[in-house]
Amino acid sequence: MGRKLVRSIYSFFESFRMALEAMRAHKMRAFLTLVGVVIGVATIISMMTVLGGIKYKIDDAMLNSLGANVFQVQRYDNDAGIHFGPRRRKWRPKIEAYFADELRERCPSVRTVGVESWSFGRRLSRGGLETNADHSIAGGSVEFGTNNSRYTVLGRPITPQDISSARRVIVLGFDAYKTLYAGADPIGTFVRVDGQKFEVIGVFEERGEMFGESQDRENWIPLSTFERIYGEKSVNLTVQAWDPKAYRKAQYEVVEAMRVVRGLRPGEENDFGMWTPDMMQRQFTEQTAFIGIAAFGICGISLLVAGIGIMNIMLVSVTERTREIGVRKALGGTRSSILRQFLIEATTLSLVGGAIGISLGYGIAIFINQNLNFPAPVPVWAVFLAAIFCTAVGVGFGMWPAVKAARLDPIEALRYE
Repeated sequence: MGRKLVRSIYSFFESFRMALEAMRAHKMRAFLTLVGVVIGVATIISMMTVLGGIKYKIDDAMLNSLGANVFQVQRYDNDAGIHFGPRRRKWRPKIEAYFADELRERCPSVRTVGVESWSFGRRLSRGGLETNADHSIAGGSVEFGTNNSRYTVLGRPITPQDISSARRVIVLGFDAYKTLYAGADPIGTFVRVDGQKFEVIGVFEERGEMFGESQDRENWIPLSTFERIYGEKSVNLTVQAWDPKAYRKAQYEVVEAMRVVRGLRPGEENDFGMWTPDMMQRQFTEQTAFIGIAAFGICGISLLVAGIGIMNIMLVSVTERTREIGVRKALGGTRSSILRQFLIEATTLSLVGGAIGISLGYGIAIFINQNLNFPAPVPVWAVFLAAIFCTAVGVGFGMWPAVKAARLDPIEALRYE
């Protein structure tokens, strides 16, 4: 038993060595065959790496986009994601600020309800300094900071007194703070927004970038002040449940309450939208599924082409080594040993291409990490899947040449020139 095992191991490594020798002897032929395997494997590794990195960024952003146990009611459904062609929305009536009181009264699973309204594309200025026009102004109730995970690192947040008196006060986003104050103390000073003068009472903590876009360009003023300057727009309602267990129940209660407030009859569709952090995660998964399918399609086509190339190379190899096969059979070589040798050679050829493809995929991931500041860890499952695919290609497309070699008649093979 021991000797048989040793012979099997020796036979395997000898076949492996002969496969490498054959590749070295026919470099160009091997290279052209390996291109398909390399492209297929590198595609699947790199695409799964990039998609995993994007999902990580989205998960991280959604985790911090709203406070704990918070969801949002808004005028329209959230339609962020991948779209082709123009998008059309069916008109819906505004979400009114007083709806917040209705939700507080009708929904026992709800802890707090915040109100916010937005104006985008605004500039902030101070003296001769000015921000770019990518900043937004949020008119919010006192719940704005907590419900949106926006916390002050300098000064204070907006209070009920600020809102009841419609004071012209502002909590700056970190980008505006850096641009207008460059680290100096801003509390008690004044900035201008659309010609209106505001006293700075606080600064939000820094949140950084997501996909190259700053998350620190949101500035907060009292809702009452916002409505005096920009008018009474449709608002968003940020709803916080009491705890994680009440989160789903709170959503059902809010939907029912909103339908009552809107005067919707049974069977009529909702004329308002709901948004939760996990919705964008689900949208991403659904909308990028076709990218993963396309990547697997490219991988499959490349491996198919590579497999045909491997089969042709092995058939040529069988023809070139016909006399060698006859000698081996004359000296006692069995069909199984010859079959095993040619299968190992075909699989080795495929796995070498797979190893190069995996290395290339790793190189792409390193490039993305270093140059795009993007978390792109290579998924281990993709590496194992690539190795399995390469092994399957080697065995599947190497089987016919191996069977052909094993079935050669030793007498005819010895006569072959």
